Amino acid sequence: MPIVRTSMRAGVLAVAVLAIGCGGSSSPTAPSAPAPPPTAAPTLTCPGPVSATTSEASATVSYEIPAAQGGEAPVSVACTPASDESFPLGTTEVRCTATDRGGRTASCTFGVSVSRIPTLAKTRFLAFGDSVTVGIVATNNPGGSPPYLLREVPEAAYPRVLQQLLAARYASQSITVLNEGKGGERVVDGVGRAQSVINANRPEAVLILDGYNDLGLGDAGIDPAIAAVTTIAKDARFRGARVFIGTLTPPPVGVNRGLSNTTITRYNAKLRDVARGENAVLVDVYEAFAANPNAYNSDDGRHPNEAGYRRIADTFFAAIQLELEH
Repeated sequence: MPIVRTSMRAGVLAVAVLAIGCGGSSSPTAPSAPAPPPTAAPTLTCPGPVSATTSEASATVSYEIPAAQGGEAPVSVACTPASDESFPLGTTEVRCTATDRGGRTASCTFGVSVSRIPTLAKTRFLAFGDSVTVGIVATNNPGGSPPYLLREVPEAAYPRVLQQLLAARYASQSITVLNEGKGGERVVDGVGRAQSVINANRPEAVLILDGYNDLGLGDAGIDPAIAAVTTIAKDARFRGARVFIGTLTPPPVGVNRGLSNTTITRYNAKLRDVARGENAVLVDVYEAFAANPNAYNSDDGRHPNEAGYRRIADTFFAAIQLELEH
């Protein structure tokens, strides 16, 4: 119990109370420290789309796993499908999830796109024909005789341009396009040469664009030329080559130059029959020129200009892509 003491000092009664025991204390209680603020939940930002190419049906793809921000350590990140797994052709969604010690999560997604590298079933081509295959451009002769000057443009020749187009698209393969054109030659006179060059080079595909010189005889030249093209196509097919037969280009419109359009269309109609009979691919070069033949013909109306040769190459390229691309 408390002990009370009294004393008299200077006329003043002083009373001291000493609190002893009974759980009492003379010191005040100290305030508790404030609780730390809670940590923020984790956040996660995925990378942009990832692309890969393959020549197979799938590809092993590596990607950078995103790093989480915030959260209560330790924070783990897992992605599905995982990096370095096999991804099929097309686009696959990858989902990544960050999880902190408290079980809080954050997720994000990105796409992995796998495309097939285009390849060709055949890579050795032989282009057979006359001066249009060689790559000849005609210009008016100021002297008047002969009326046209012919010059070879090897860089613009359709077989050269075609090889460039094929090499650009099928970069993983070695593509060759042999130019076996011969200026001034009729197709009826070229049968033996065709058999010789096909036998010597063993191409996997033969491109035939021939008959211009034969049609200089008018309708009388159509059937012999068709018979010759048939023989060349048959021989190439017999030797295992895929055959592509191009129709002849139309003459310019509004000028009396080049071959008769009527003769050309009759010849082309029979070429279509040859293509069907020999299971060859018909390459309709005539139709490719038809909308504006004047833009593609040089001055004599018989030889294409540089733009025309490019148009021929584009047309053969499209046919080859459709027929032979994997």
